[in-house]
Parts: sequence; structure tokens; C-alpha cells
Amino acid sequence: MVNDMVMVETQLREFPHLSPAAFQHPADVQATANLQKVPLLAPLIKLVSSSVFEKQMRLMSISSTVRLGPNQARSVYQKFEKAAAILDLPELPELYVSSQYVINALAFGVKKYQIIMFAGLIDFLTEEELLAVIGHELGHVKCQHMLYKTMAYILRYFGAQALYSLLPAGTATLATIPLQLAILEWERKAELSCDRAALLVAQDPAVVASALTKLAGGSKKILPELNMDEVLLQAQEYHEAGDGLVEQLFKVNMLLLQTHPFPIVRAKEIMDWADSEQYQNILAGNYVQEATSPALLLSEPMAKVCPQCSQLVNASAPLCLACGSSLKGARRVCAKCHIKVFSTWDTCPGCGSRLQ
Repeated sequence: MVNDMVMVETQLREFPHLSPAAFQHPADVQATANLQKVPLLAPLIKLVSSSVFEKQMRLMSISSTVRLGPNQARSVYQKFEKAAAILDLPELPELYVSSQYVINALAFGVKKYQIIMFAGLIDFLTEEELLAVIGHELGHVKCQHMLYKTMAYILRYFGAQALYSLLPAGTATLATIPLQLAILEWERKAELSCDRAALLVAQDPAVVASALTKLAGGSKKILPELNMDEVLLQAQEYHEAGDGLVEQLFKVNMLLLQTHPFPIVRAKEIMDWADSEQYQNILAGNYVQEATSPALLLSEPMAKVCPQCSQLVNASAPLCLACGSSLKGARRVCAKCHIKVFSTWDTCPGCGSRLQ
């Protein structure tokens, strides 16, 4: 079984130069923009960046959990390395395992990232599902969520106390309410991006959906009988129950203090994204890339000019590798001299290069 799993992991696609813009959920992007407009964000960032809380959390991890590595629980750490390679994360966070028996994991840190997985999670999940969850947590690193995630933990565990030194006496509790609600809203949306990172790592939507379902109904007695078709019907029922004003108010109230979207809803969301053109393009190698040399991006004699950012991209690419915009109808140019050309031309009239 272990050898079979190793073989499956070695066959998984990797995505060199993958940019988070290739897969980030639009709701995550919008929630981040909204959060940045909230008063008190700047002083809280300054407080978190001082690393006092980070040092405390890391001391707790070192003293009360087991840190994994090449010489510690190698079978799990190999999954960690594989997921990081798929998402193109060259610098690995520290990975810890806690004995707390809950089906959960968390990512934390500003200057020194750490991921903590709990014993219940490791015991309940299959090898493939565990790889997906590791991909989810690394998704927070890839999408640059870590500063805001750490702020969320500090506010959750220390509340208004964390801001008493920054605010006039008696105002901290009231002043932090909008910030706490904004961060909770951002947290829920950020999870949707990381579910997509989990799918990019596992490359099987049923695996990711199954792991999410276990968050909702984590009983070992029913795990062998879980029916994903029924789970998706359940998620559809939730969506269809939201047409009336009363139902909408109930949903808002239910989510208001949640750090994560409901797992059943997330399972359907990831199954839907697996059918999307965006996901299929990433699997095919056509995705937004981190900034690289233009020379590295052009491997064909004919290029397209992105109508949004003017980046030159291979003529066969459906999306701009710099900004993610569609290249449908984009102007074609010679990759060597950049003169305008047409798809039927064999030779560039500007420099004489072959175009086909």
C-alpha cells in the first residue's frame, strides 16, 4: 500500500512558477481588498509583525507537539515535500503534529511559518486525503495568507486585549468588533482558495470532497459508507433553501462567527471548480505564472500581446501568464522582433524569422 501511494504521488503533476493568481477564489481576492480598508488594520499589523505572539506560539509548538522532518515521521513529511513541490513552494514551513484528537490543521506565523496537524486528522483521513489537506494548509502560504491568518488567531485568542496598548482606554472592545468581523469574513473566503490548492495537490476532486465531508461527519463507524452523491445533494438543498429573506438572514447569522465555510458547501464548491475551464487549463500547463524573464515565457516563434498588461505570451496559450486575462482575439506578433503578424504567415516580414 505504501509503495502504491509513493507511485501515485510521483505521477502527480507539478506546476513550476505557479502564481496564486492562477487559482485564487475571486471571493478571497475581494475579501482581502475589503479587509485592507478596515480601520485598525494598520496598528494590528504592526503589533503582529513585532513577532511577540509568534514567538509564544512557536515555543508552545516546540514544547508540546512533535516537529516532523526528514528524520522524523518520514512517511508524512514526504507528503509535505511533495505537496510543496506541486505548488512550487521552495521554502518549507515547519510541520508539527499535536496529540489533540480533533480533525483539524492550522497554519500560523509571520516571519517563521508553521503548520500544525492534529492526531484526529491524521487518523481519520486516507493517505490521499492527508496529502490534500497538507496541500490546503500550504495553500495559505502560497496565497500569502499567513499575516492575516496570524492576526485572526491573535484576535481570537487574545481578543481586544491585544489592542489595549494601541487604543485609548475603554475603546478597544468596541473598536475591534468591525475588524474581527472583517477578518472572519476574509478567513471564510480564504479557505475557498486553499481548497483549490488542495485539489491542485491531490488532483482528484473526489478525494478533496471526501476529506471535507469527514470534517462534517467524522464518525469512524460511518466513514466506509459515506456516499458523495448524497453529500452533493445535501449541499444543493442548502443552496436552494436560501431564496427567501428569512432563510438569507438565517444563513448570514449562522456564518457570522464562523472561521470556515460549511464543509458540505465546500465539498460541492470544489467539485464544481474541478469541472471548470480554469482548473483544466492549470492541469494542461496553461496558468498564470510568477514573474519570470520574458525570454523564458516565449518558446514559440509567434506570440500574442495580452490586451490587459501587454505581456508577450506564446501564441498557443489561452491565458496571459502574467495577469490571467483571456487571450482570445489578442494581437499576434513575431516573438523575435515584435512586429504584427497573422496566424497564416510562414515568415516574419520584419526580421525574416520562420513563424510556423
